[in-house]
Amino acid sequence: MSATPTAGLRAGPPAGGPVGVPRPLRLAFWCSGIALAANVGAALLLGLEIGDAGLLELTRKALMWALATPIAVALVLIGALRHAVGRWHVAALVLCALGDGLGAATAITIVLLGLFLAGHLVYLAALWPTRRRSLAWSWAAPGYAFVALLAGTVIAANAGPLAVPVLVYALVLAGLAAFAAIDTPGLVGGLLLLATDLIQGFGLFVLEMPDALRAFAVLIPYAAAQALLALSLQQRLRLGVADV
Repeated sequence: MSATPTAGLRAGPPAGGPVGVPRPLRLAFWCSGIALAANVGAALLLGLEIGDAGLLELTRKALMWALATPIAVALVLIGALRHAVGRWHVAALVLCALGDGLGAATAITIVLLGLFLAGHLVYLAALWPTRRRSLAWSWAAPGYAFVALLAGTVIAANAGPLAVPVLVYALVLAGLAAFAAIDTPGLVGGLLLLATDLIQGFGLFVLEMPDALRAFAVLIPYAAAQALLALSLQQRLRLGVADV
């Protein structure tokens, strides 16, 4: 167990120093960011009752597919599939992209919850080999668990028949955040993913949250989290060095 809360965190890959971000990944971040901005803008217009509501809703649903998908494609292009950890990470991103798209298209909570739970479990598989370098192996781990139990219990108490899956989801999410804290991008990305999913849970089960507010509070940190987790992977595996 690490002696300090930041023990095991590294600014870059274990050898050779930090590497630049390859062009395909930079382009993916731009694509995801543009889709995010358009999605949030459409949500704001809907909230202000400006424009064609049906068209704006359809646009938002289509754009949900573009939040995580470009990052998954970029990771494949820069060689993530050559590594077992990279394959798990890409699979997790694909499941999250399905959760984004199908969750928005069907508006069925169990579809959203199930796909993201599967995605987070696959993320844990990707992060398992580096577990001893993460905050999951430090005294900070109980803090992650406490936040998940506290927030998860409040959400689960209002989730009816989904109470148990919601609590399990919160604990898996806390584990993912702790295991992702290998380096600075992973630490911040994991915390953002934990925050965005808990906010989403409160919005679904506890509080009435306007769509425009949910777009700002959920989608922005979610997209940032996926980008930072991908950056952490790219730096650790030194992916796409020739494409910088």
